Amino acid sequence: MERLQHYNRRPAILVSAAAGYGKSTLVSSWLEMCGRPSAWLSLDENDNDLQMFLVYFTAAVQSLFPDTLTNSAAMVSAPNLPPIQAIVNQMANELDAIDQDFFLVLDDIHHLREMSINDFLDSLLRHPPRPMHLVLIGRRDPQLSIPALRARSQLGEIRLQDLRFSDLETASYLRLMLQTSVDGGVVAAWAEKMEGWVTGLRLAALSIKHRADMQSLSQRQMGSQYVMEYLFSEVLLHQPTAVRDMLLETSILKRFCAPLCTAVGKASDDSERQPDRAWKFIQHLKNENLFLISLDAKGHWFRHHHLFQQLL
Repeated sequence: MERLQHYNRRPAILVSAAAGYGKSTLVSSWLEMCGRPSAWLSLDENDNDLQMFLVYFTAAVQSLFPDTLTNSAAMVSAPNLPPIQAIVNQMANELDAIDQDFFLVLDDIHHLREMSINDFLDSLLRHPPRPMHLVLIGRRDPQLSIPALRARSQLGEIRLQDLRFSDLETASYLRLMLQTSVDGGVVAAWAEKMEGWVTGLRLAALSIKHRADMQSLSQRQMGSQYVMEYLFSEVLLHQPTAVRDMLLETSILKRFCAPLCTAVGKASDDSERQPDRAWKFIQHLKNENLFLISLDAKGHWFRHHHLFQQLL
């Protein structure tokens, strides 16, 4: 919350982490106490249409300031959409005329894979309107000029390492969920296995909430059916077939690098391209925040999150 408050004057704030790390909960809690108007736009895979997105974007701003963006609204509702830059220029001018700072949240921005939408957002942030502050929430980084925004101090970032529960927070949460004191050894085991993943912690705790013998169930229940179902339906099921295959191939490894992924992978007709395939696989896991844990500063060795590996 303090980090977000520190960033509240920047044109954009990015909250990016894997599924179930409390991104939306954090932002909604922060907006309740920040004292500024805010609008929230929840996105899904059906929003990968530039004109539809622009209509929603304009309507979200008008929900806060009804008398604004009249010309922009007419442009984005026209049968033939004008060039993106013309829309950006018009909208930026009208947004600049708003006399009050506000937040516009784009939740689940990882669903937006249409490049024209990303081009619109990128162009808008190149010369950002002063009153508007975009909050981008997603399971992966959007396809924006993040390095440039970062270099200009126009971007605030909240990432997985900021959202992970500490051992103390894990203990507090378990006490809250189970309504009883929790042995220190059990807490330590849960903290090690969950690695700060709050949704996994919640689902595993729910599976034993009404059981008395937590000590004997602790290790077994951490990988409960609830946890595995969530990881399967929310993470694994959405991956391309080639990625799923390599996830399964690497699941036997306690740690891996690209050459090791190649060694355990299935034979390919073009064996010389196998190392490229392995590096692209690791890069995909990094880009998509797919429960990948980096083990060194050079970005050579990695491992899967303990629970994700257990599912695989």
